[in-house]
Amino acid sequence: MNFNFPQPSSSITSKSIPEQFIELANQLLDREIALPTVDRVLEAIKQNKAHEVTKLEWIYCIHAKEKWDEENSHISRETSGLIWKVAIDNEWLRHQLLWRLALYYGNNQNELAKSLAKTCEILINSPSVNHLLIVKIIQAVISNDCILKLAKIACEQNLTRKELLNKIQNELPIWIPQFDKFTEYISPYFCIITSPNQQQVNWLLRCFDQMSEEIQVKAINHLLVNVSKEVASSHPQLVEWVRNNYRNNQKWNRLSEKAKEKLREWIGAVNYADFQHLVNLILPNISVEKEQRQLKARQGFWENYSNSLQQLRILLPQNSYNVIKNKLRENIQIDKLQEDGSETTEVCIFDFGEWLVAEFFRGKGSETRLFTNNDKNKEMLFYKPELSVKRIRALGGEVHDHVLCWQWNCEKSLRQRQNKISPNEGTQYFIGLRQQYGKYDFHSGLPNPSLSKQQERESQFNNWRKTISQLEKEAKDYCNSNGFTLG
Repeated sequence: MNFNFPQPSSSITSKSIPEQFIELANQLLDREIALPTVDRVLEAIKQNKAHEVTKLEWIYCIHAKEKWDEENSHISRETSGLIWKVAIDNEWLRHQLLWRLALYYGNNQNELAKSLAKTCEILINSPSVNHLLIVKIIQAVISNDCILKLAKIACEQNLTRKELLNKIQNELPIWIPQFDKFTEYISPYFCIITSPNQQQVNWLLRCFDQMSEEIQVKAINHLLVNVSKEVASSHPQLVEWVRNNYRNNQKWNRLSEKAKEKLREWIGAVNYADFQHLVNLILPNISVEKEQRQLKARQGFWENYSNSLQQLRILLPQNSYNVIKNKLRENIQIDKLQEDGSETTEVCIFDFGEWLVAEFFRGKGSETRLFTNNDKNKEMLFYKPELSVKRIRALGGEVHDHVLCWQWNCEKSLRQRQNKISPNEGTQYFIGLRQQYGKYDFHSGLPNPSLSKQQERESQFNNWRKTISQLEKEAKDYCNSNGFTLG
C-alpha cells in the first residue's frame, strides 16, 4: 500500500525521528497497517517490489538500519547497497538518504547507519544521477579535499556561496560545517585555474563582494601572490577591482609586502598591455617606415619597465581618436588632443610613481619628456581635459631623443637619477634590442655602444636638438599668445 506523504523539508527533517513518525502516523488516520520492519523492506527490494514500500517504511528502515546491522553484520553492507540502488531511481528516497548522509559527514553520525554511509558510492557514482548538483556536492562533502571541491562546484555553477546555499537549502542541511568554510577556498581554487575565462573572473569578483572583510583580505593576499601578471593583464576588470578596493585606502596596509609588490606588477601589466595594443592599432596607419621602426622600438623599450607603470593616459589626434577609440577596452583613460597646428602624433602619458613620462609617437620631435610627479604636473598631464601637443611641450620637463642608440642613453638616464626608474626585476636582456646590445646589468646598465656609433649618435643628436629647440619655442609662443600657463 502506498500513501502520499508531504516531501520532508529542512524544518521537518531537522526534527527527531519519533516526531517524524508521529506526523506521518497521524496522516494514516484509521487505516490498519502492519508495523514496518527492516526485513520487510529488504524482502520487498529482493522481490523487485521496492515501489510498494511506503514512505513510513523507508523512514523506519533508515532509522533502524544501524541496529539491524549489529545483528546482521555479515550482510550489512550488501543490504545497504540494495537500498542505494533503489534510491537511484526513487527521488524521494534519494533525498532522505542524501540529507542524512550530509549530516553524517557533518559530524552527526547518529543520522545514518555506518553501512549506508560507506556504500553511498553506489548512488553517487551512478551515471543516472552523478550529474545532479546535489550529488556533486555530496561527492565533495565526503571527499578528503572537501572544501576546495565545493569551491570548484560553486565556480562551475557560477554561484557564490550565498547563491549556492539558497539553491540547495531544501535539498541538503546547509548548516553543516563544510558549508561554513569553503568561502576561504574560493581564492585558492581560482588560483589553480590555468587560464581563467571571463565567467570565472566575474564569479570571483561577485564572491569577493559577498565576503566579510577579514576573509576578503586573506583572499586578496593569496590571489595577488599566486596569480601571474600575465594572467591578470588578460582580465583588466579583475585588476581594476583590486586596485579600486585596495590601492591607497585603509585596506592597502592589510596587504603583505609581497602582495603590494604583485599588485603594482598587475597594474603595470594592464597599463602596458593597453599601450602595446594602442601601438599595434596605430602602426598600420603610419606610412613612414622610419616612424614605424621607432614606434616598435619604443613599444619594446617600455615593456622592460612595465611592472612600474602605475597609470596610463592616451591622447589621440581627431582622426586616430575616431578610428581607434572603440577598439580599446572600456574604462581606459583616452582623450582627444586639441588641434594647435602641430604635426600629427599620438601621445601617451605614463605614471612611474616618482616620475611622469610623456611619449610622443611621431613627427619631427618624436621625443620623450620626463616630469617630476608633483601635484601640478599630475593635474596637467592626467586630468586636464583639454591638452594639445604644444601645451605638453610648453610644460617643459627633461627631454629625450630617439636617434641612434637612444635606448642606451635613456636607460642610463633613468637608472642614474635620484628616485630612479628601474627595469622589471629579473631583467637579463632588454626587450626590443638584439642580444649583443641588450644584455643587461642592474649596476652598469646596457653595454656601451662602439665609439663610432657614439660619434654618429652625437651628430644625429645635435641635429635633433636644433629641431626640438624650435618646437619648444613654438610651443611657448603658442601658449603665451593663447593665455595658457607655461610649465
